[in-house]
Amino acid sequence: MRRLKRPLIVVANRLPVSRGPDGWEASAGGLVTALRPVIEEVGGAWIGYDDDPDEVPARVDGLACELHPVSLSEEQFHGYYHGFANRTLWPLFHDLVVEPVIDRRWWQSYVEVNRRFGEVLARVVKETDGEPVLWIQDYHLMMLPGIARGLVPEAPIGFFLHIPFPPPELVARLPWRDQLLQGLLAADAIGFHTRQYRDNFVRSVQRLFSGVTALGDKLILPDGRQVRAVAHPISIDVDEFSELAVSDATNQEMEELSEQFAGRTVFLGVDRLDYTKGIRHRLQSIELLLERRPELRGQLAFVQIAVPSRDDVKEYRELRTEVETEVGRINGRFTEPGHDVPVHYLYRGVPRESLAAYYRLADVMCVTPLKDGMNLVAKEFVTVQAAAEGAGVLLLSEFCGTAQEFGDDAVRTNPFDVEGQSYLMESALELDHLERAARMRRMAGSVRDADVYRWVSDELAGIEPGSRGP
Repeated sequence: MRRLKRPLIVVANRLPVSRGPDGWEASAGGLVTALRPVIEEVGGAWIGYDDDPDEVPARVDGLACELHPVSLSEEQFHGYYHGFANRTLWPLFHDLVVEPVIDRRWWQSYVEVNRRFGEVLARVVKETDGEPVLWIQDYHLMMLPGIARGLVPEAPIGFFLHIPFPPPELVARLPWRDQLLQGLLAADAIGFHTRQYRDNFVRSVQRLFSGVTALGDKLILPDGRQVRAVAHPISIDVDEFSELAVSDATNQEMEELSEQFAGRTVFLGVDRLDYTKGIRHRLQSIELLLERRPELRGQLAFVQIAVPSRDDVKEYRELRTEVETEVGRINGRFTEPGHDVPVHYLYRGVPRESLAAYYRLADVMCVTPLKDGMNLVAKEFVTVQAAAEGAGVLLLSEFCGTAQEFGDDAVRTNPFDVEGQSYLMESALELDHLERAARMRRMAGSVRDADVYRWVSDELAGIEPGSRGP
């Protein structure tokens, strides 16, 4: 783990806390888990939005940092988050899976909110003992490095993008492309999941700005300042998921699921309900498989866990209707009287122990997004399977970052080819048990070698004082 000598200030869209029945508590996200030992060692703060900023405590148990909520009006949050971030940047950065909406009012809200974050950040830096390192997270805050550089010019600044960075031909469609890239270039280090995303960023910068030189992982700007642009794939806490895989609670859940699906081959999908995840394409592939192989009817079960997401965005409400229509049609076609349905659709999140049990139960895990920055579900699945000595198969889209790490050990699919994907589902069932187990061990080993703590260490190592050059 990277050892910092300075306090760490993390800035993200949301604070890493939630209010439960017993009061405020730290969230269970991977970023929070990975940063906990760093913050405990050097101290620091976390800045983020909360819709109840006056009630957020200064600290919560299990997270040794000060919490600083950013207060936004309902109109500001709508334009910045629901508008520009999720109806303009999100579809654009996911290769135009849907058409981005260009709205100047949303852009103005985005800039205004990034400035608001900057004001809070400048105040926190001033109140922090020592000279803190600033680490800004994700596409919601792409203007913030530039704003922060103007307010606290000597602070070391890092930025990590948790979604893909698209090719320059797509970036060029955004009217405010120059401002966003200039905002990012104010950081000392900019992290991406994969080399491809990093290269897309470099090519976009060189296409739009003259006099920028790429030298290894460094961009040398016309004024001589140097910016690191690096590829660091995010990951999971392997030990945590390995322990969860064989916990008593997970074993109990596994017994109940094994009884429910006894004698059936189980395909599994676990996703936020998002149009980038390829859920409809996956369902259509299942339908074609059942159509082509009638002997699998009654023997194959597909479980789709769809976690609700952004219900107040029109495209997501429409997607829910489309997915549920697909599920109803497939079950109507292939359910025999007195028999179970082929598709089990859960429109909700599930407890961690239940999720681990589903991972263990699955004969084939379907991670088939149309585009995804990384996809940690794939890493969770192989880790849980390996810990439980399972031999499931991972069907993995070639369009997510994880595919570059797992190579040919996963069954790679093009989710846009619905019929071809159905044949790959079929071939996954035919893999030899020993071959499955060997693939699973190799994939789990690659996750262990580059876990979330390695990601944090690699990221923080690049945000160093003096890296900006003259």
